[in-house]
Amino acid sequence: MSFVKLTAPTDAVRATIHLPRSKSVSNRALIMASLLGDLGAVRHLSDGDDTRLLHELLRDRPAVMHCGAGGTTFRFLLAWAAVQEGEEHLITGIPRLLERPHDDLVNALRTLGADIERKADGYLVRGRRMPGGEVHFDSPISSQYLSALLLVAPRMEQGIQLRWTGTRLSEPFVHMTLKMLAQFGVFPVMELDGVRVPPGDYLPATLDVPPDWSAAAFWYEVVALSPGAEILLPGLDDDTLQGDREARFLWSPWVNTSVTDDGLLLTHRSDPQPWESLHPGARPVNLKHVPDLYQALAFTLAARGEAAVLEGLDNLRVKETDRLKAVHDALEQLGRSSAVLNGTFNLQAGTTTLKPFDTAFDPSIDHRMAMSVAPLVALLGQLTIQDPNVVDKSYPAFWEDLRKAGFGVELQH
Repeated sequence: MSFVKLTAPTDAVRATIHLPRSKSVSNRALIMASLLGDLGAVRHLSDGDDTRLLHELLRDRPAVMHCGAGGTTFRFLLAWAAVQEGEEHLITGIPRLLERPHDDLVNALRTLGADIERKADGYLVRGRRMPGGEVHFDSPISSQYLSALLLVAPRMEQGIQLRWTGTRLSEPFVHMTLKMLAQFGVFPVMELDGVRVPPGDYLPATLDVPPDWSAAAFWYEVVALSPGAEILLPGLDDDTLQGDREARFLWSPWVNTSVTDDGLLLTHRSDPQPWESLHPGARPVNLKHVPDLYQALAFTLAARGEAAVLEGLDNLRVKETDRLKAVHDALEQLGRSSAVLNGTFNLQAGTTTLKPFDTAFDPSIDHRMAMSVAPLVALLGQLTIQDPNVVDKSYPAFWEDLRKAGFGVELQH
């Protein structure tokens, strides 16, 4: 078992942090570039494991495509393989990934003409020319189903008319997909309850992947918990592709965000505001559009002794781990009270003094759990986390970046 031992900075946190490139943008762009026949059309890819693996699988096109723990990789490849005429691929992954819900996507692909057979170790996909047509999702548990279909829609004879009714979880990720389609010459038509993508071909184009707003959340957490902190994030801007730019507003009670010529400058507010000043009466804050920000935000609120109600988190039970339960359990160890009901997280007010973990914290294969717990060392003084390599999924340089910011970081294998 490997560990990372963290200690709090001895001086004010001051650093320039080059964030990883967006995994969400990278993975969508790679699928489109593959369909275009030019993986080199995407520049500055994310160096996370999910993107690296997807790139290798699209490049080598093996008969067995093992996606590890990557849900996006798995679902995007299911759709990609379905339109690879004359090819046959087994799409598989670790047991936890195969246990996650995929049936709605598989059934939708079959409705559109795909040949997919469930096997004990994954899904056998026989690529063919798919007719396409109309498909309907009502409150799907993952927006990845919709994005997967939209990415391959131009390859279908009729394209896709996609209806989306009920709760729209993670909607900005679908809009990201639609905007990226247009960058590669495919222009979706928005309709009252969904979108229509016409058949056609992707047009040659290049795309530079921007820095990742989801990764920025962990630095907002660091700055919120570290008086005097200043973190410069070069290249990060109000990128309309990424819904997680909402972080600048969610952390605004404790962090000032300034636009500079070099990127965004995050500074600890000398006059921090209570969360309730923005959300009077503990009004619930709906995170259904930005669920990837939940863990870092929940731990920030807990460390600052705030009360809060966060809702719209229904799909977090089926991620790498059950993220709602994982945060609740971690907070219980830290001495903070919370409750989870369906997709709502209720945090009780408390002190800013946290109890140390009894043992090394186990992120349970969830990269975001490891990275959202790590900033708590600013209050705890020292902290040990198991399986430090879990961050490689999206942010391999995270521990080195913490070291650059003045934290003590000791990796033990």
